[in-house]
Amino acid sequence: MSSDGHTGTVTETYVCPTCGETTQREFRVPSVVRTCEGGCGFVHFLREDLLELVERVPEEERPDDWEELHGEERLRIAVREGHVSLADLRR
Repeated sequence: MSSDGHTGTVTETYVCPTCGETTQREFRVPSVVRTCEGGCGFVHFLREDLLELVERVPEEERPDDWEELHGEERLRIAVREGHVSLADLRR
């Protein structure tokens, strides 16, 4: 997240959970639905800091296919298992 010193606007980075393509927006929501320029179709780009939170899931609690899962699936698991809260999603 960065702040524009002139207007006070906050810019958030959103990440395609499939390929990692990024986009920036001047608002803060958990996800942005858009067409991925990386060829992934129409997907939910997740806020970058939310994807970082999935690392809270301890390795021993991760499913065997964790490395193959997209960011969105990892985030669902992190929320379901209580490692990411609804408050985290709203921040």
